[in-house]
Amino acid sequence: MNIPDFVEGNRITLLHNGSEYFPALEAAIDGAQNVVHLETYIFEYDATGVRISEALKRAARRDVTVRLLLDGFGSQDLPQEEIQSMLNAGVQILIFRKETSPFGLRRNRLRRMHRKLAAIDSSIAFVGGINIIDDLNHPEPLTPRFDFAISIEGPLQRKIISAAQHLWMIVALARLKKSWVKHDEMPRSSSQLSGNQRGALVIRDNFRHRRDIEEVYLHAITNAYSEIIIANAYFLPGINLRRALSDASKR
Repeated sequence: MNIPDFVEGNRITLLHNGSEYFPALEAAIDGAQNVVHLETYIFEYDATGVRISEALKRAARRDVTVRLLLDGFGSQDLPQEEIQSMLNAGVQILIFRKETSPFGLRRNRLRRMHRKLAAIDSSIAFVGGINIIDDLNHPEPLTPRFDFAISIEGPLQRKIISAAQHLWMIVALARLKKSWVKHDEMPRSSSQLSGNQRGALVIRDNFRHRRDIEEVYLHAITNAYSEIIIANAYFLPGINLRRALSDASKR
């Protein structure tokens, strides 16, 4: 089992739904001075999408390096005109596994980029389950979408920046965008203590790290002594996770 290295000295804030996340994200982008990394599975062209798109354009026009990584399936409905508008403003945009035809879908193309991650300069980062889409933009109009993100300030942000840079480099080189590959200097402030919370970044992929997140969950559940709270949009636990939860309930 690969147990991640926990980093001390962070300020981690839980953000409920887009109503808390998007204002914080927009403010961070508007305050960016050096670089903005934004990764998302869905970038919807609704009021929220326009709001974040305009913030990215404003940052690019201030000569901030702005990198937007979109999943080719989840963000396939983003209008080409809006993509071009962002490109014209100076936003660098890469598409992860762009789908050209629904009839050409192969099994390997089911491997999507589901990360929802933002890293702004070395001041703040965001991770979680919230796509760039309005909370009320879904088939059930009576209730908003329910999801969470967290903001991170402190030493853990360095790992988030590194992860964003690494994936950007892989996709950029695959798309022959070598000029878009640059590891930006990270000011020392990214390593300074910002709070008293400890955290770790755990990333899965479809190769060597397919079960990393599940293994961390199992480790945490196995070592729980007081309470387990699970908030997850999708919950289809395998036998190991079900057994761990059952064992925990008996302790």
